[in-house]
Amino acid sequence: MNPFDVKTPEKLGASEIHELFVDVFTDFGQVKEVFHTFLNGPRGSGKSMMFRYMMPDCQMLDKDCTLTDLDFFSLYIPIKLTDINYPELDRLKNNSNTFINEHLLTIYVAIKCFKDLKTYDLTSYTKEFETFYNDIFLWYVDISGEDTSGLNIQLESSDEYLNKIIRVLERMFIKCKQYCVRVATSPNSTDEYKGALCNYLDFLYPILLGLRKLSFMPDGKPIFLLIDDAGYLNTIQTKILNTWVSYRNSSEVSLKISTQLDYKSYKTITSKTIDSPHDYSQINIATIYTSSNKKYYHRIENIVRKRIKKYLDREIEPSDFFPPDEKQAQEIKAFYEKIRKENENPNKPYAGRDAARRYATSEYVKHLRKTRSGGTYNYAGFDNLVNISSGIIRYFLEPASRMFSEYQTQNNESDSSISFIPNRIQNEEILKFSEKFLEDEFKKIFEEHGELNGNEKLSKADKLYNLLEGLGGMFSKIFVSDRTERVVFSVALNNTPDKELKEVIDLAMSYGYLHQSSIGNKQGTGRSRLYILSRTLAPYFKLDPTGFKGYKFMNSEILKISLVNPKKFIEISTKSFSVDNPESEQKSLFENL
Repeated sequence: MNPFDVKTPEKLGASEIHELFVDVFTDFGQVKEVFHTFLNGPRGSGKSMMFRYMMPDCQMLDKDCTLTDLDFFSLYIPIKLTDINYPELDRLKNNSNTFINEHLLTIYVAIKCFKDLKTYDLTSYTKEFETFYNDIFLWYVDISGEDTSGLNIQLESSDEYLNKIIRVLERMFIKCKQYCVRVATSPNSTDEYKGALCNYLDFLYPILLGLRKLSFMPDGKPIFLLIDDAGYLNTIQTKILNTWVSYRNSSEVSLKISTQLDYKSYKTITSKTIDSPHDYSQINIATIYTSSNKKYYHRIENIVRKRIKKYLDREIEPSDFFPPDEKQAQEIKAFYEKIRKENENPNKPYAGRDAARRYATSEYVKHLRKTRSGGTYNYAGFDNLVNISSGIIRYFLEPASRMFSEYQTQNNESDSSISFIPNRIQNEEILKFSEKFLEDEFKKIFEEHGELNGNEKLSKADKLYNLLEGLGGMFSKIFVSDRTERVVFSVALNNTPDKELKEVIDLAMSYGYLHQSSIGNKQGTGRSRLYILSRTLAPYFKLDPTGFKGYKFMNSEILKISLVNPKKFIEISTKSFSVDNPESEQKSLFENL
């Protein structure tokens, strides 16, 4: 099979996960700590894979132990758009809205927890589940307001008790949903909610504490609730989840919350903010991998080695499986040597090599653009592909999968006979992927953010479109300019962006178009915000994804011009230097799509 196929982690078995997983917890150690943690990163950055690896079945394989010997017991809680985010809830009064949202969120999490437990062999714990069900679970169901008459029963197995618990919870969930629908369909109704109302402290938390005491649980170790894609929660539910974080009872139950950089608020239901590091720790995957490319490079190397070994049963180095364009490499090397010799300085032994490293690729691309043959830069090669994936593992695997399939189709080869991917196919597929990265994502962006607000002429999606066009165009002109630093992917802001610009930048980060970091300001008095364009866009904007990485300082007011007039922004931001080949100016975004 195709070794680079991207699979949903939840659907993979523990043994396959164990074989494929590359340990990233040396980079993200806080995820395993007994503390509430937010794990942030764009889609495809590996959040769900990390959560899957933290599940008990994978941890038992990793440590070669039983459930009772684990360091923690994880329960997986996926949040999807349609799970509990009902538009009917907006019609409820403020207090009712909060109480019912917390009830739905609490019950939803509880259902997922007990469904997770059903995946393990707990047949020898029937007596313990009988006691747990009758003495703990039903007691908290009763005080929540649900009628428990007739529910106190004796069953034959642990699985039957788990099924019964799930049915009771689902009944409480559905009854509340039905009330919300009645309110929505009859706005003038005076119907009051008479069902159960559950919350974290008085229902979910004590029930989880009861679970911890069962003998198959790791003694004295915490339960981790892995809440995946929390950005799908509505604003009230987000504040409720933050309130759970603020309770600071993580030594027994730790909340691990993943987001796609789209978390709606860090306020509680009382409008107080939760603060790091007092209430939680926070990890941004893209920022860590963008600032430390060496770590990310080695992660991808190990992933590729493992996949080739498992699915092709061969020992092949990633750089051999994805070879570069050797002719291009030799031509760039010739430019490198020429520049090195021209800039040699006996008083500065590194001057020649530094200049060659900065300018060789730029001069080569200028040469290509001047030739009548119209040659273009080839993005093949493992180093290029790693850099173009821009810290997001899926952005390496998806194009690699297409390259493998395309080569197999063109040559009618069996999986096991493929020992490398020709650089022509690599280049063709990575160019398509770069365009697709824009095309597919912008369809979603225009669906969600394409509406105009008030008297505005441009929607938030339009402004993001323009921002990327402006940044890509500016970086493209810099690349073929006479500047000291030509390979630039970042803008450092001298001052704080206003609300309008920040909202567009936040949207760009949530979709993985920009990554955020910081850098010392020019005055040496503090840090400036640094926004890094995803290198997945390098092929589209004809940029070098692997060269020396510079950055451009500017005031936020200048960057804001790009939201409405990207051509004017490019003109203003590049007027201080000349471009070697003006005819090569970057085409506008999507012109070729």
